Amino acid sequence: MLSQAAFLLALAASATAHMKLDYPVPYGNSTLNNSPLEVADFPCKQRPGVYDITVMNQWNAGETKDISFIGSAVHGGGSCQFSLTTDPQPSEKSQWKVIHSIVGGCPANVEGNLVEGQQPGTFPVQMPSNIPDGQYTFAWTWLNKIGNREFYMNCAPVQVGSGSGASTQSVAAALSPLPDMFVVNLPSASCQTTHGQDFDYPDPGQSLVRGVGANLGHDLSNDGPGCGIMTKLGAGNGQLGTPTQPTASAQPPSSESPAATSAPAAIPSNGGGVFAPGASSAAAAEPTTTPTIPVAEPTATAVPSQPSSTPEQPVSSAAPQIPDNGTTPSHGGDCTPCTSDGAVVCIGTSQFGLCNRGCAVAQDLAAGMMCSGGAVVASTKRSFKFPRAHLHRRHGSSHFV
Repeated sequence: MLSQAAFLLALAASATAHMKLDYPVPYGNSTLNNSPLEVADFPCKQRPGVYDITVMNQWNAGETKDISFIGSAVHGGGSCQFSLTTDPQPSEKSQWKVIHSIVGGCPANVEGNLVEGQQPGTFPVQMPSNIPDGQYTFAWTWLNKIGNREFYMNCAPVQVGSGSGASTQSVAAALSPLPDMFVVNLPSASCQTTHGQDFDYPDPGQSLVRGVGANLGHDLSNDGPGCGIMTKLGAGNGQLGTPTQPTASAQPPSSESPAATSAPAAIPSNGGGVFAPGASSAAAAEPTTTPTIPVAEPTATAVPSQPSSTPEQPVSSAAPQIPDNGTTPSHGGDCTPCTSDGAVVCIGTSQFGLCNRGCAVAQDLAAGMMCSGGAVVASTKRSFKFPRAHLHRRHGSSHFV
């Protein structure tokens, strides 16, 4: 009889005094009520202004914060999870990663609801020490122990470090090993926990506290397609993104909030926006100039005796072939400036050079050749006054009449 009375009192209290997140200061704090979620409310209790930022909660890597609540209808406690997502405005596609689980006694370790003068407990939760800087969305989820089968979820913006510097890869390295947030009782008709049990999460993660005297249980009714789909809602699309950078609209913590003791007076801004997947938010490094390897100026003594075959003076395949009469090129020592390496450069009318690293060294042309108009040509034209007999011998008389 007493237990039935306690149950009825719990139901009556739940109409006006459900629980909601106090710290970290939640999104849309002025519009957030303390009722459990309906299906359309997932995630973060959807409503107009659901992601309005009242306070940007500073919470650095490795730092422990005391999570606190407002309300008195604690429904005999139950089990809570504390999770993160990289999405600044989470949706049903967001993936939530659990950083801490409490099984039994959350948000208070009492048999029913709080009485006048009692306050819900505070729960220390540590931010992962390896999480990169950035702005994340924090979530508190709760499965109540007694009363209607309900699912509670409030969300809050948190900034780790300076709020910039993370990439998809670095965030994935920190959060991917953590379990996905567990969702049930949404709606309870499809999949629900058991009244009177402190639900024992199938994968609570390594950061876990079990409440004193907890009545552990993991029974789920309607364990069919409904449970198979619902319990995986916390996984979203199974893809972690990158946290956002600080925006100019982010507000410093209020002096009335616990955040005021640990958050900076102002949140730095670097323009905001979501990082492209895989890209780093770190400031781009100053461009550097690739050092130019100095090239020694060629000298006359470095000119080989056979320019057509030495690697120091490569001959372009497009360059005209220079006749070779067996003579040794002149080593005059003069350097004629040029621009196209490997090209043949006319030097006067009787000399040429191969352009090598901006310098063409003069060499004598073969007999019968000359430079004219920048090209090597024959210096004399062959006479066509040959004896007729010679023409017959070479071409045959039929070619000439």
